[in-house]
Amino acid sequence: MQQKDSIQLTRREFGAVSAASVAAAALTARASAQGDTAGPMVGHVSATSAYLWYRPAAYGTYRARVSGGSQGQDASAVSRAEEDGCVVWSFEDLAPATEYAYSIEDADGAEVASGSFRTAPDPSASSKIVLAFGSCAHTKPLKLWSQMQERGAQGLVLLGDTPYIDKTKLEILRAKHRAFLQVPELANLIRTIPTWATWDDHDFGKNDSDGTLIGKGNSRQAFVEYRALENYSDNGEGIYTKFRYGPAEVFVLDTRWFARTAPSYVDESKPTLLGKAQWDWLKESLLASTAPFKIITCGMIWDDKENSESDDWGTYTHERSALFDFLGEHKISGVVLIGGDIHCSRLLQYKTEKQVGYPIRQFIVSPIHDSTIPSLNVAHPDLVRGEAIPHVWLRLEADDTVDPPRLHAEWVQMDGQEMWDIELTIDDLTA
Repeated sequence: MQQKDSIQLTRREFGAVSAASVAAAALTARASAQGDTAGPMVGHVSATSAYLWYRPAAYGTYRARVSGGSQGQDASAVSRAEEDGCVVWSFEDLAPATEYAYSIEDADGAEVASGSFRTAPDPSASSKIVLAFGSCAHTKPLKLWSQMQERGAQGLVLLGDTPYIDKTKLEILRAKHRAFLQVPELANLIRTIPTWATWDDHDFGKNDSDGTLIGKGNSRQAFVEYRALENYSDNGEGIYTKFRYGPAEVFVLDTRWFARTAPSYVDESKPTLLGKAQWDWLKESLLASTAPFKIITCGMIWDDKENSESDDWGTYTHERSALFDFLGEHKISGVVLIGGDIHCSRLLQYKTEKQVGYPIRQFIVSPIHDSTIPSLNVAHPDLVRGEAIPHVWLRLEADDTVDPPRLHAEWVQMDGQEMWDIELTIDDLTA
């Protein structure tokens, strides 16, 4: 809602009211909208760049200032109704692995928000990093977000149903995204660590929805407004993206926008999941990656839920098989898969030695909230461990300061219930 800093008065009234009273009334009008403020949030961060996001209480021009090491930068952005007031600043030419402080000021030079971030390590240098992954979160206070920070998370990847929306009306989408980013513990976390995201069905539009959903353009508009990624696909369709953080490169897929919108690039008699443009981007990105570990993530799981719904890779096995064939043909090492959605956490190790050259592992992490679905913890010949446990997130540690480089995935339960972990070296992920 647009806020007006001026108070409308008749000429007679204006003559009777002091300038100080008008200024005080304007300040009150601005302050009354503070509940609509969201952020700041650190978005995409690389070794040399960073994105900052903020939604102020009033439209207008805002300036972000960044300082760290021997550098200082500032940039302006305009909060407008067209983007629901959301603003993003991009800073380039930063130093790798460096702490930066930032502040956000209004047009009068008053500070309205502040925080800090650390740039990613230099990809050419050895490093040890920790990323947090999670899916399926309600919009309410939860100490799990604080636990991520306490356990050393340097970045957060939201895997969908973050938040639950189940509508495609733009005003509702915006309000739900805004309220989610205002959750106190989450807001505190994203003030200081980079945040990436994709969607699943409930933040795309509705349960079990695919690319035929009416109103999906509104879903994309609100998602782009309330996130700060480096890009959202190559052509304005979908929201896939990637980022490099130390020894890991994370490919964040969109498994909703393109689903069932065209014949598959693999088999024209079957529907597509990724769509040709996203598939081509993924292949090119994997071939270009120099990261020891390549983490391919999405909102849905990489096998079959075995229920009445069709939103899983088990419905599109032709495209999953094409990915595995591609990895094997080009001898791409270091790949693991991450999924969410099913309100269960699971570890699977697929028998892909002949197809890929090594076993592909899938880490399923769900839910952040407290509602589990034990019936979706189904039997599977490649299942190593699975359990329906509430309040779970995945702590992923990648370390190439050791030889061979090591990947450690740990399923973490908020209240301390013992779960499980897996440690892999690059030798376990190489043909």
